[in-house]
Amino acid sequence: MNRYGWLGIIFGIWLIIAPFVLGYSNVVNAMWNDIILGILVAVVSYLTNTELRGTRVGGGGENR
Repeated sequence: MNRYGWLGIIFGIWLIIAPFVLGYSNVVNAMWNDIILGILVAVVSYLTNTELRGTRVGGGGENR
């Protein structure tokens, strides 16, 4: 995993909580847009980080 691997997860969580922290949760379309995109960003970032963690330099996958 690279140095900034968890940054996408943090941004996703921020998108989920931003409508409530910044006070625009009464704008329903904007609130649901941020919540759905936040979930997608966090999940994709997590899956990318765990996928990268399993790879090895030089191809990996061979048992020695």
